[in-house]
Amino acid sequence: MKVATAKLRQDVCEALVAIGAPRQEAEVGAEMCLDAELRGHSSHGVRLLRNIAAAYEQGADRRRAMRVVAESPVSARLDGGFHLSWFVHWSAIELVIDKAATMGIAVVSVGNAGGSGALGYLVEKIAAAGLVGLAANSTPLTVVAPGSPVPALGTNPLAIGLPRRSGTPLLLDMATASIAFNQIHRLGETGLALPEGVAVDADGSMTTVPSLAVDPDSGRSRILPFGGHRGYGLALMLELMVSAGVTGRTGQDKRGPVLTEPADFSALYIAYQPGLVGDREQALDATDRLLTELTAAGARIPGEASRLRREQCLRAGAVDVDPAALDVLDSLLGSRF
Repeated sequence: MKVATAKLRQDVCEALVAIGAPRQEAEVGAEMCLDAELRGHSSHGVRLLRNIAAAYEQGADRRRAMRVVAESPVSARLDGGFHLSWFVHWSAIELVIDKAATMGIAVVSVGNAGGSGALGYLVEKIAAAGLVGLAANSTPLTVVAPGSPVPALGTNPLAIGLPRRSGTPLLLDMATASIAFNQIHRLGETGLALPEGVAVDADGSMTTVPSLAVDPDSGRSRILPFGGHRGYGLALMLELMVSAGVTGRTGQDKRGPVLTEPADFSALYIAYQPGLVGDREQALDATDRLLTELTAAGARIPGEASRLRREQCLRAGAVDVDPAALDVLDSLLGSRF
């Protein structure tokens, strides 16, 4: 369904205020939600509001001031205080940019926040500041190790942003899971099958039936890592770096009764000045040369299709949103488009 971008941003903001988020936090969340829809990343757009709202409610009794609990000139540990998760992760990016701009390099970790939303939005902010950005998240356990039917890993996304001399930053934003968790539910709601080889059932056998890929009691999916043993290795290392490293929570610690437990999300954000590891100007020139060469050869550039879609939607002033996602928004907002 076609929706005006300004109206979508405003209604998402009002929906977040309706669940109790301060308006400043809601405005940031609405911008991040809209950006995902503009890029065509619907699993991290309006549809994600259901998860964001659930996690925000789960953290209500523990909500406290967001604060830096440990800090050095090049690092910070940010306790999100169970505030609106989009806002907490956005704040971490502001902090890592500020530190890296001053010191050349910085790392910021995030705990007690909930999901970040699309990491591409966050590393684009870092790269737009002239810095190289890397983001890694750990999420609730919805991914199985090959050969096991027991969820032991998060979808554990990874994103990298590189500054460009001209044009928008170059972005890579990928999960280490074969399919997005929300996509399984979306396919189930529309009666469509899963792609081959992305999930297993309770016996560990491959399945294309969405309902068989999700445990009916816990709601946890049994998604496989992408890329076989290589993807599994990457997902495992991110789980250990980001979940074990930041919160000390892994495995059984994250297998509680609440799927959207905000403490089961954690993040690492790294930013550095290109001139710290080489000649900045040479790096920018070399980046443009290779991207020009690849484009001329007909190769696709990571993030390019979503960037063009965003620009097209912004020019048109409207974006197509899945009606099922708008139902999620309606349930929070109490009004119809």
